[in-house]
Formats: sequence, C-alpha cells, structure tokens
Amino acid sequence: MHVDFTRLRYFVAVAEELHFKRAADRLMITPPPLSKQIKLLENELGGRLFDRDYHNVGLTPLGETLLGPARDILDRVDDLKAMAARMTHGATVIRIGATAYAPSDFLAQLETTVAALTVPTAFSVPGSAAEVTAKLVSGHLDLGLIHLPSSDRRLRHRVVASYPGAIAVRFDDPLAASDSVSIEALRERDVVIDFARPNPVVLAGLTRGLQARGVQRIVRTTNQLGGELEMATQVFNRHLVALVTYAPASAIGRIFSPPEFKLIPIDESTWPPVKIALSWAPDRLGDPAHLEALVDEIAAAIGKSDARR
Repeated sequence: MHVDFTRLRYFVAVAEELHFKRAADRLMITPPPLSKQIKLLENELGGRLFDRDYHNVGLTPLGETLLGPARDILDRVDDLKAMAARMTHGATVIRIGATAYAPSDFLAQLETTVAALTVPTAFSVPGSAAEVTAKLVSGHLDLGLIHLPSSDRRLRHRVVASYPGAIAVRFDDPLAASDSVSIEALRERDVVIDFARPNPVVLAGLTRGLQARGVQRIVRTTNQLGGELEMATQVFNRHLVALVTYAPASAIGRIFSPPEFKLIPIDESTWPPVKIALSWAPDRLGDPAHLEALVDEIAAAIGKSDARR
C-alpha cells in the first residue's frame, strides 16, 4: 500500500482543526484541493477518516486510530529531512514552528522572514501553541512562535508582536457606534471567546480576567477548533460579542469586517494586549547562544517590516 506523506500531513491538519477551511489556511492551500487529497488518502487507506456534514467535521474510528501514528511518522520524516540537510549543507538546520492561531498576516510575515535567513531552516505550522510547546520541549523544534503566557518554565521567550484586544459585533449593535470600548462595557453582554479554545492556558486566563472585571456571561458557539465562520454566524444571528485580537488584515479580521460586522479595539488601560513570542528550550539546544542571535535577527527583521507598513 502506497501512502503519500503530503496527504498524511493534510490528514493531521484537518484532524487537529476539525475544520477544512481552517486546515486549508494553515496549509496555505484552498479547501477544494485539500478535500480532494483527503479523499485520495482515504482511498489509499481503504476507509473514511472523517465524518462530514454541512456544519461539522469529526474523526471516524479509523481516523482516531491513525492520528497518533500519522503524527509519529511525520515527526520522523521531519527528523530525516533535517538530518539529510545537516549532512548535505554542512550546517545545522534550524527547525522553526508556529502556532496556527497567530494572526494569519503575521504568520505570512514570519515565514517570509525565515525564508530570507542565511542559515538552513525548516518552517512548519504544527497547530496550537500547546503543540508547538510540546515539540520544543521534546526537541522536535528549535524555535517556536506561541502566545503568551506560557505555563512551561523550561522555555525562554522573546516577544515579537503585540496586538490589542478587540470585540467583533454586528453592524447594528449599540457598541458598533464606538471607535474604542472598555472591557467593562461587556458586563451585560453574552461574550464569545472561542478563538482561544485551542490554547487551554490562554482560554483559562481570558476567563479569569473577564470574570475579575465583572464579565460573567461567557458563551460557547462552536465545538470545533478553528470554527470562525460558525462563530461569526452565531455572533450575527444572536447579537453576541466576540472577543478577538485586533488584527484587521488577518483571516479572522476579514471575517469580522464591514458591512456585516465591526471590529473595535479595546482600550488597553482596561484590557492588556495579546503578546506573541518566539520561544525556545535552552536545555534542548547544543548552542543556545547561536539560536538567541537568530531570534534577535528575526525580531529585528519583523520590526523593520512593521515600520514599513
């Protein structure tokens, strides 16, 4: 039986997102070819990997059984590529991974920056910040982009981006008349924080922070990871308030854009901005000083790019 490694990577992405559009964005392809490749993989394996209907995607028993082994195979393939690159290029390949839940425009900027480095690199988007963290501490990644805070004390961090918090509301919502809002303005509203669901640490921190400021009515709109379109539909239909990151050029910023929605920044004096950091595990590195110099180079390049915008 022949199994295509690229299709295997597509399978893992859809299994982790449980959402074809989000998985396609993460893989930087469009949904139709992704769906086609999944069907081809199902033919290769002899059974369905996903149960699909109009709104939901779920793993079949076969998909659940194969997900773990598929991840192990892809880790081995990545290690094999890194080993080959070290031998053929005479230099260590720096393996860089990023959370798929960072703003999409920033992810694209990071990938472009990494591609321009003079050292050999391998860039990937493994999934949530928790998955990136796990790969850092296990030694499968050298450098990772994650959201802060991080609960793992084995990691060091360099903040490379900071985004104000924001709310997304329907165009005719009373809050839509504002150019900025305080977090206290949400105390009598039903608030959605589903965008943070892939990161349990961030989700718990958001929940505690909102409750401490008197925002108690936190509701859930989707059981999927990456179900932004379903979340937006429910925000629109139920007049909810979505708590998101103020990144108008990102995928989620475009979803919550006029004329149907308005994206409004939150006053930073009432709600701290989201911090995104490059992280690494010094104990897992042969030459931490070399990597830290590379972090400085990436951060400086990103800063110059931001200054040109």
